[in-house]
Amino acid sequence: MKPDILERLMMDSALGRLDPDAAVLLADYLANDPTAATQARELLETVHLATEVMRRPAPIVEMPTQIHRLVWRHRAEQMLALAVSFVIGVGLTALVIHATYLPIGAVVASRPAPAGSPKVTGLRPTLVKSQIDSLPFWSNQRIYLLASAANSKENTQ
Repeated sequence: MKPDILERLMMDSALGRLDPDAAVLLADYLANDPTAATQARELLETVHLATEVMRRPAPIVEMPTQIHRLVWRHRAEQMLALAVSFVIGVGLTALVIHATYLPIGAVVASRPAPAGSPKVTGLRPTLVKSQIDSLPFWSNQRIYLLASAANSKENTQ
C-alpha cells in the first residue's frame, strides 16, 4: 500500500470517519505491519489529545477599560493640536499685520502736513472707497489705504 494512502486511511480511522469495511481492511493491514501500527497508535493519541484540548472551555478574556480612555485621550490631543495651530496662526497673522502697518501717529509725526493742504472733496472719498473695495481683504495696500483715509478724515475735521 502506498504511504500517502495509508496515512489518509489512518487519519480517517483516528477521527472515526472510516467506513466499517475499510476499517476491517486497515486493521488487517496494521496487524501485518508493526511500523504502520505504531504510526497509527501515535496518530490516534495525537487526535485524542487534540480533541481533549478543544473541548476545554476557552478562558474569557476581558478587554481592559484603558482602551476607551486612550481613544478619548487621542481625540483630546487632536482637538488641542487644532486649537494650538489656530492660536499660532492668529498670532502670526497679527504679528505680520502689526509689522507691516505703520501707525497713523508715526506717519503724521514724521511728516507734518503742509499748511496749504487741499481739502478732501466729495469725489475723492468715493474713489478711495472703490479702490479699497477692489483690493483683497488682507492685502497691505488695503490696510494702507484705510489708514490714509482715516488720516485724511482726521486732518479735515
